[in-house]
Amino acid sequence: MKKSLLILFALVAAACSKKMQVDRPDFNVSPDPAHQIADTFVYRLGDSTRFKFSGSVGNIAFYSGEAGKRYDSRAMTYQLGKLTLSFSSKSEFGAQTNTLQVLATNKLPGFDSASVVNAAWKDISSRGKLATNATVVAFGTADLTDLAANAHDSLFIAFKYSGVTGTTQRTWTITDFAVNNVLPDRTISISSVAADVAYWTRYGNVWNPANSRWTPSATDLKITGGNETAATNISWIITRPLYVGRIAPDVSTGVKSINEPDKTEYVYVYPATGVYRATFIAYNHTLDEEKSTIREFIIKVTP
Repeated sequence: MKKSLLILFALVAAACSKKMQVDRPDFNVSPDPAHQIADTFVYRLGDSTRFKFSGSVGNIAFYSGEAGKRYDSRAMTYQLGKLTLSFSSKSEFGAQTNTLQVLATNKLPGFDSASVVNAAWKDISSRGKLATNATVVAFGTADLTDLAANAHDSLFIAFKYSGVTGTTQRTWTITDFAVNNVLPDRTISISSVAADVAYWTRYGNVWNPANSRWTPSATDLKITGGNETAATNISWIITRPLYVGRIAPDVSTGVKSINEPDKTEYVYVYPATGVYRATFIAYNHTLDEEKSTIREFIIKVTP
């Protein structure tokens, strides 16, 4: 009896340890040979790029080769180009001067009030233009590259408001806020009002009424000054950590999933002229294993 149980346990263990194996996809792609010149397939802007499929495969993904859709950039990378800041502002009511500063630092040890006030902020207000009245003024595109140590660094940007009791305090509105990493082939958005509306941090020495603090929305940042009897108000609003050189992985387009029948072709229209490396990834997988086949083509789109 004991011998039988040992044999049974051995068989069960062997069955459980055996991996689910998968075959490499037998998959081929054929662009239209009528468009082939040497190793490149040439199309006019607006033409349909038609890829013929053969073979059977569980899943197919497509990287068109456009910015943000490149197979070689499918993993997160870091590259710092030109780091820029832009926004527009307007300043309403009262006549107080020097009530807004634009500050930046890559050394913010914490988000408590003491860390914020004592951080090594650099005043970058003079790198652009600030409004002096209710007319909206574009700050311009300020170069902040010198404030980042390298592509793995982070940066914080703050707007510091100062309103003094005794006269009507100014009301400031910031719109079109954007921080970008400008690379030779594309521009990476690092921060914008709409994308980061939930991530601003606010501080101030006056908490009531509520409008004495900065208020972020999907369209602007705003602080409303008090009248001549309002208390002196120092109020900050600060971005989340901005990872200046971080580039998110490029994405593919799903062409076929394992639950779909085999497809005979895929049609894509490139939206702009240029030279692209189109990549198809065909793969079969189980819980234990994945095997893939890659097919790549050079596509040139002319005017």
